[in-house]
Amino acid sequence: MGNRKLPFGYQMRMGEIVRNEPEAKAVQDIFLQYTLGASLKEIAEQMSKNGPVYDEGKSWNKNMIARILKNPKYTGADNYPKLVDIKLFEAAAEKRQTKQRLPERTPAQKALKRVCSKPPTPEIEQQVTHLLGKLAEQPERITQPEKPPASAHTSTQVELDEILNTQPLDEDAARSLICKLAQEQYDTIGNKEYETERLRRLFTAFECTAELNAELLQSAVSAVLVTRQAVRLQLKNGQIIGKDDLV
Repeated sequence: MGNRKLPFGYQMRMGEIVRNEPEAKAVQDIFLQYTLGASLKEIAEQMSKNGPVYDEGKSWNKNMIARILKNPKYTGADNYPKLVDIKLFEAAAEKRQTKQRLPERTPAQKALKRVCSKPPTPEIEQQVTHLLGKLAEQPERITQPEKPPASAHTSTQVELDEILNTQPLDEDAARSLICKLAQEQYDTIGNKEYETERLRRLFTAFECTAELNAELLQSAVSAVLVTRQAVRLQLKNGQIIGKDDLV
């Protein structure tokens, strides 16, 4: 229906505003999904796939969903047929207000969310800040993890052995495989030695603060590992370090 004059969920029949059953069911689903935790974007995507058309030639979007969630007519106001229970409408309204009241995350909190194994809480943020501060005080605690044992039977090694044992020797193919094998071994080590030295210099130059530092977190930490017992940092060199590893 292009340029709809009635709210989604209703239609005019013999001069009377009545329910449009497929749309009315979609309205109820929208309220229910939203109160259960779905985002406006997620609901719009779901409606675009499976729901009735909102406007001919237009895909569902967040503004359409928000418009529905804000419209009191769905509770029976202004003599419209009731589609949604007042309690469900109020629950959706409360959730919208709560989202609007949420403070904007700092860059450090956004960076922490990207690397944290669980949704970061203020307590987790505090512990991560503490660990980073301790590492700044004791950069010598950053060590190179033990190198994993190199495999003597990788497919590249086997292929290289076959070429080296075949006469006449295909020097170009052998040279290419030697370079490939060296790269694989380098990747296995993961340039840990360079990363370890870089991290030591990074933490040596860092001045401790009471706030989580986004730049340091992004430069030094690949993952924040959270368990019931502890919060630990996996550094960019592969080392995993926790409170017990620091004096």
